[in-house]
Amino acid sequence: MGTSGKRRYDSAGRRAAAAERRHAIVDAARAAFEERGWAGTRLQDVSAAAGVSQKTVEALFRTKAALLQAAVDYAIRGDVDATPMPRREAIAEMERAPDAPAMLELHAHHLRVVNTRSALIASVVEQAVTADSSVEALWSRMNRNRRYAVAWATDTLLSKRGRRRGLSRAHVESTFWVALDWETYRTLTERAGLDADGYERWLRTYYGAMLLPLRETTR
Repeated sequence: MGTSGKRRYDSAGRRAAAAERRHAIVDAARAAFEERGWAGTRLQDVSAAAGVSQKTVEALFRTKAALLQAAVDYAIRGDVDATPMPRREAIAEMERAPDAPAMLELHAHHLRVVNTRSALIASVVEQAVTADSSVEALWSRMNRNRRYAVAWATDTLLSKRGRRRGLSRAHVESTFWVALDWETYRTLTERAGLDADGYERWLRTYYGAMLLPLRETTR
């Protein structure tokens, strides 16, 4: 292998090692925040769990609030890829769905996947924002993203054939607000005793009752 080939190999190896290190830190941070909350999570504990130095964590994320943001993104997206959710395949698949029942079935499954990963850490942010102003920007961003997700789901549903006739935009938006709310997931799983499968079935029934012709339900 020539010198240039060796440099490319070394560069690719360093990038892979950096990506693996970042993933380990964010995964450890998510677990720590979910277990100990905002106040109880320390950067030194995260670095120890990730197998890196605290200086490495500080160099990559600078502040605990930035680390929490990375952990939230990781929980919602399921990986450390920077591709935002609106540009991911799960969203494109819903946009391609041939009708409202198919779109809502995909949406129910999507929320099951996302909320299973993110509902707990979302509650950490919601509690932390009342105690630490450094978390306010993250909480504001999360709520802006939810507003976007509700508007997107509403527009997508209203563009599909097979939805209930006469639906108002306000009715569709309020339906999706309930579905997207992390508290809905937590209530159904922590208090009503549903598992993830049960939560997804509940969403399908809810969508059928609220958005589809009365004789239909989601598959």
